[in-house]
Amino acid sequence: MGKFDGILICSDLDETLLDTDKNISEENKTAIEYFMAEGGKFTFSTGRVPHGAKLALRYVVPNIPMICFNGAAIYDFNNDKIIWERFVDKDAAQVVEFVQDNLPQAGIEVCTNDKTYYTRTNRLTREHSQIEQLPEIMAEHTAVTEPWKKVIFMVEVEDMPTLRKMIADSEYADRYTFIQSYKHYYELLPKNSGKGEAMLELAQIVGIDKKYTLGIGDNENDLSLIKLAGVGVAVANAERKVRDAADYITVDNNNHALAAVIRGIEKGRIKF
Repeated sequence: MGKFDGILICSDLDETLLDTDKNISEENKTAIEYFMAEGGKFTFSTGRVPHGAKLALRYVVPNIPMICFNGAAIYDFNNDKIIWERFVDKDAAQVVEFVQDNLPQAGIEVCTNDKTYYTRTNRLTREHSQIEQLPEIMAEHTAVTEPWKKVIFMVEVEDMPTLRKMIADSEYADRYTFIQSYKHYYELLPKNSGKGEAMLELAQIVGIDKKYTLGIGDNENDLSLIKLAGVGVAVANAERKVRDAADYITVDNNNHALAAVIRGIEKGRIKF
């Protein structure tokens, strides 16, 4: 019997497990490997598409499939296949057109299972493609015929309140899940989708009681992960609403947050 048998940790990547330089510290890496060696289940829960999420495998290799697309899929990276998924309906194209018409400076990405299409570009879409090492596939949204996983609207910080209010006041507000995943990113997901919902599906798949799940994150897209987990943890650099929702607040992402959480479980400071 390992110290962490029966426990599942789902960790956000950017601004949580990754530091500001987009690296995973040796302290975090060592602690996660110890957690898994002692029977724990660990994985990433990220808004990234699988290609971008797999970049983190250079540092840490989870022992169960990872959550991608902000909860729209569970991806088995060992066998390069999606084992659970949801899609947005075809009417999502109307939302893309609505944003294009009313906020033309927005960059727009349409994500499918294996491709990211850039339907409107700006400096933020170019930056995003570099961070996640995504090929820049340019296409009108009407040309993307594969099922859509999600849509990302990318705007400057000063335009985010306008974008959020515009969508909140539209006929589309209740037809999809809309979440902010970064200061520049506002995402359209299938209705009732999120990292937390995907975590509960994953817990069932790997045989973990939901009471013994731990979700950790920093941004609005991590709220469902933190609220639906048996234990929700926010990093100290998390948005206020995330910290308010969490059961525990740990150190920030530049101070080895996952190592601190794993020590907290081991020492009994974090209880399920």
